[in-house]
Amino acid sequence: MPILEDKNFSGGISSFSDKGLLGSFKFGSNLSIRKSVDSLTCGQALVDEGILGPSHSSSPSLSQSPSLSPSSSVSPSPSPSRSVSASQSPSASASSSMSSSPSPSGSQSPSSSVSHSLSPSAGLNNVFVDLIRFFVKCSDGNTYGFGNAGNIYRRHSDAFWRNVYKDPDGEIKGAIEKPSSAGKTYLQWATSTKLMQKEIPGADDWSDTEIVAENLTDSEWHTMIQLGGANIICNKSWLAMCGYDDSFTNEALDLIPGNVAKTMVERDGRAIIGTFKTGFPDKGINGMIDTEVPLSQVGDNGELFFANMSDTMPAKRFPGGGKVNPGGVTNEIEQVNFFEWDQDALSWIDKQSVGNMSLWGVFDADAGKNGVYSYGRKNKEQNFTLNLEYALEVDQIGAVVNVEGVTLISYVDGSDFGVKAVDSATKAQGTWESLEFKSPMKLPESITEWKYAEVFMEALPEGANIEFWYKMNKVDDWTQAKTASGETNFSTSGGKKAVFRIGAQGDVYERKIIMNPIGNLSPEIFRVRTYFQ
Repeated sequence: MPILEDKNFSGGISSFSDKGLLGSFKFGSNLSIRKSVDSLTCGQALVDEGILGPSHSSSPSLSQSPSLSPSSSVSPSPSPSRSVSASQSPSASASSSMSSSPSPSGSQSPSSSVSHSLSPSAGLNNVFVDLIRFFVKCSDGNTYGFGNAGNIYRRHSDAFWRNVYKDPDGEIKGAIEKPSSAGKTYLQWATSTKLMQKEIPGADDWSDTEIVAENLTDSEWHTMIQLGGANIICNKSWLAMCGYDDSFTNEALDLIPGNVAKTMVERDGRAIIGTFKTGFPDKGINGMIDTEVPLSQVGDNGELFFANMSDTMPAKRFPGGGKVNPGGVTNEIEQVNFFEWDQDALSWIDKQSVGNMSLWGVFDADAGKNGVYSYGRKNKEQNFTLNLEYALEVDQIGAVVNVEGVTLISYVDGSDFGVKAVDSATKAQGTWESLEFKSPMKLPESITEWKYAEVFMEALPEGANIEFWYKMNKVDDWTQAKTASGETNFSTSGGKKAVFRIGAQGDVYERKIIMNPIGNLSPEIFRVRTYFQ
């Protein structure tokens, strides 16, 4: 009896439905495909950060609620939050969001200070009250998130989030850390027409926030990069610049007429600018990254292009289309640089950036195909492959960053805002869908009959299971196969071979495996055999 065997799984998502690299597949999600062993296993799950707890506090404005008595505070606030007062004594202060608390709160906990705690709007259960569009990894050891309603959040290295400031001008459209020739370091961010900054570390209450400029051109994006100590800013049909000497011009570069700057990367001491044509924002460059190869995401149909200033063909396409935001792309590891320096030169004379795996926060794709994709390779013996590392069905992914090995993803889903982090202690449900297999040539009156499938694996962890599904002749729906004993999944603890009955006829055959992990233990599949005649 003929046998169709799958034993390679590292080829990533193919650009074709019926062929591709060795080990490629039609679609997959939450799979770990770049291991030293070519097997099918689940990737890591995502977990929400910033969930309110005993020491969390958040809101877009400073709320002053002095508590002078030793009790839990009971202020007439519509949105309670647990907070740490300025005296660093924990109090369960119910401070009013977005406004000053109308009266001192009666309290039973020992606190006698003005609380600069921030509280979320009613109904939310986390720190975030808007969509973070940009993450900035700062030299003070913290990561800052800049929201589309003007909120600024700070993440400590222990993953503790806090809402630290709200810009009164609303939506933040770009942000970066910038050094100064005066010896100071600033966080800089832009609203529609203003460039703002705050010294790092500076004042804890952000009272040292100041206006740098008020003449930016109103635009949807003011994406920023640091270039030679200067802050280069997308400024509609111009680039603006805040220099290393803290000078400012809103007309550092005039683009070709009809082009609007949306995103940038720094490469070898130069700014590479991604634009779109006026009136056609859905056909422009949405995000860029330099990894082993420079890449850009273009348009709303999920296309990845090489951004090396020479190649003009797409490198890949996300299988469900979609797009990214300018802040929604990052390297999986921190990018490093090699510098070449001549002692007679004023500065380095050449630089090479060394990147790793590119990560893309894709949204507005077909249902089931949104999330964070990776594209690249981890060593020279591997192919460049595309993989949906972290499936995430939300309305929009705002920004993606990797902080000390942890990937963070900001999102909005309906009225819920949040940041998800990759959970190193939990596996996600993994799905693998094969390429289409067309039956071999046979007599005209013969129809291929698919008998059963065998799945060979490492000893199955107790509590985990695998499912087997199939599809014939490219119909829309999958059919679930049952085990020889009639079960919908194979869950025998320690089992190393599962047999699924098919008993269907068709000339085009597809198979799907769903792996359901337990905790941080995943099924590991080495080979899949389907018997047919």
